[in-house]
Amino acid sequence: MRNMMLISLILTAISPIPVYAGADTAELSIIQYECAQVGDVSFGTGQAWSDCHVSKGSWVATIGLTDMYQAQYCFGNGKDACDQRALVLFGNRAYTPKAKLLVQRIDPGSTTYDDPIVVLNEYGRILVLAAHYPDGGISNNYYLWQKDKWALIDTKGWLEELSERLPDGVSARKGGLPNIDTMSAQARLYRNTDGDCCPSAGIANVQLGLHTDKERFFFKSMSLFNQNKD
Repeated sequence: MRNMMLISLILTAISPIPVYAGADTAELSIIQYECAQVGDVSFGTGQAWSDCHVSKGSWVATIGLTDMYQAQYCFGNGKDACDQRALVLFGNRAYTPKAKLLVQRIDPGSTTYDDPIVVLNEYGRILVLAAHYPDGGISNNYYLWQKDKWALIDTKGWLEELSERLPDGVSARKGGLPNIDTMSAQARLYRNTDGDCCPSAGIANVQLGLHTDKERFFFKSMSLFNQNKD
């Protein structure tokens, strides 16, 4: 019997690790140290990447009885490779052994992440996930805590509302990242003749609100600066 158990352990050790992508829970004890195949995270035999390792894991916040932890993953074909990255946020209800997937984002391997932050303001608790790209670009995702889960906030509606309030011939083609502490954002303004590289109509400082029932930022007010008329 002892020999049979030994053979079984050896076979388990040398067999490929099966892939179970799409799960939404993982063991709490491993989430800061080992990659978990949850949501869209997959690796191993038959997948795009054979390996995954955790480059950073830490506590993020506690809301009620739920502790939240981040894990930053590196994927590649080789244990030290990092050809693709992911930031995964788990939640664990106190005194339970499982952690539940709350939020994840997947990016190119050259991406770096800020630690997730949770801001409490008049609209509730808002989670910010920030990713930085080598060209200097920043991509932020914002989430509102509702009914024990993070709901993705629409960040484009306020820009459309701003454009509707600008003088004729002026538009806001793209906006800056919302500042959750001040609930504000900036947008560079374009004349119709401006190329995408070169806005010349000034800057709009915008105060934002949040429709909590629609998970959507909305325009409240603005002030215009450096608006040239020539």
